[in-house]
Amino acid sequence: MSVSTKRAVAPRLTARLFTVLAGVAGLAALAVGLWLLIVPRLALAGIERLRLEPTPASVYVPAGAPPGPVIVIAHGFAGSQQIMEPFALTLARNGYTAVTFDFPGHGQSAEALQGGLADREGRYRQLRPALDAAVAHARERGDGRVALVGHSMGSEAVVRYAQEHPDIAATIAVSLVYEGVRADSPRNLLVLTGALEGGLRPLAEAVIVTAAGATGVPGVTYGDLAAGTGRRVVFVPGAEHLGVLFSQVSMAEALSWIQAAMPLTAMPPGAGYLDDRLPALGLVYLGAVLLYWPLARLLQPIGPGGGPAPSWERRAWWALALVPALLTPLLLRLIPAGGLLPILVGGPLALLFGIYGLLTGAGLLLVRIMRRGAGNGTQAPGGWGQRIAVWRRSILMAVAAALLVIGYVLLSFGLPTQVFLLNYFPPAVRLPVFLAVAAAMLPYFLADERLARGPGAPRGAYALTKLCFLASLALAIVLNPQELFFLVLITPLFIAYFVVYGLLSGIVYRRTGTILVGALTNTFLFAWIVAATFPLAR
Repeated sequence: MSVSTKRAVAPRLTARLFTVLAGVAGLAALAVGLWLLIVPRLALAGIERLRLEPTPASVYVPAGAPPGPVIVIAHGFAGSQQIMEPFALTLARNGYTAVTFDFPGHGQSAEALQGGLADREGRYRQLRPALDAAVAHARERGDGRVALVGHSMGSEAVVRYAQEHPDIAATIAVSLVYEGVRADSPRNLLVLTGALEGGLRPLAEAVIVTAAGATGVPGVTYGDLAAGTGRRVVFVPGAEHLGVLFSQVSMAEALSWIQAAMPLTAMPPGAGYLDDRLPALGLVYLGAVLLYWPLARLLQPIGPGGGPAPSWERRAWWALALVPALLTPLLLRLIPAGGLLPILVGGPLALLFGIYGLLTGAGLLLVRIMRRGAGNGTQAPGGWGQRIAVWRRSILMAVAAALLVIGYVLLSFGLPTQVFLLNYFPPAVRLPVFLAVAAAMLPYFLADERLARGPGAPRGAYALTKLCFLASLALAIVLNPQELFFLVLITPLFIAYFVVYGLLSGIVYRRTGTILVGALTNTFLFAWIVAATFPLAR
């Protein structure tokens, strides 16, 4: 074998070796992560899935425990019962029966909420029946003692419900958003607010003032739990609005509070367990990304049908990236999008994607026309009939490849998310919402993939376009806080989605040579999560 042949073969062998290692590492990470997530559940007597008509619910039953206290756990806005499982599993492993459920408009509930974001009274009236059903079931399952846990929107619901029902033994408000806490109502209140939730800090501090006056400090218990006047506020270190749900500090504080308010007669075998699932989830998602790398090698080059646009000057690229980011929030401010779709927040968000994508696409088209006018455009060989045939074949191949990628993501990312983190597979009633959101998002992902992957784009173009989009989203929130402020709280999820799906679409682009597969895949997955997550509303 000649020296030149050896030099040509070596990189291919190295690439294959790395591909094999990535596949092996991906399978190992997936297996270990799933095992770490499943094992804590095996110590329970079981997890019962039921429907408290019409409310979907789950009961976490401790092993070998006689009927005792039951804790009802409520999720927040755009959440679902899965995201509250860390509290449920922690309490159940320590001997307490835990009940989680989906509020109307959330998770697997087919009920729709009525009214907008500002109608807090109307929303509570609609949430209360689901909480009523969960509490009634809790009383039947246990010895009559019931405590409540709620996050964000759920924190307001459980505090108000406990004030209306003084027999609720204890309440834990995570990321408290309610101003009506009194010194003696609800009974035995623990407030857990993330140290990074600056906007909610005053509400938590007000609870301290009502309990201990101006001299009160966080982390100290005031009042008498036996008399029902216990008060404690903890600012969970390093936690924001979502991180507070997974912090072991939150788990330890919640467990200690429940044990003090409703002690058990005997400690169960799993006493002391605190849920800590984020590292395991990280392993699962890392494994899915690593395994995606070798599987993507099965994709073949598709051809010129969805290829990138002709090259353009750097100044034109920056104009295409920045102008839509500035104009979109201004145009969105002029359009009443609150009732555009039957999901809260999702309508304006989908419209923002749509406007942004149409502006970017119009700019790309203008640049292409200008370059063709200057004689710099490229022309595919053959007549129109031949070109249409090539485009049709390329589009069909791209759609097939996108379906394969979507199937892999739903299986490797979606199923673990559905079981261990958040509702990912929406009920059938949300299918029209998904189709509408996908139609609004498709122009954005087509234009953004072309802008970020095409020749002439600067180094790090994908990250730059996402920064422009996030800046545009921030400006839209400032201009329309009533409809979009909630997006501030889930910005970390947006960043995570852009990073993960950007990595996947980048791998696909390098394999297929077309932006169409990544654009279709990202459109489906982003629209899917929006349709599955944001509250269904009339």
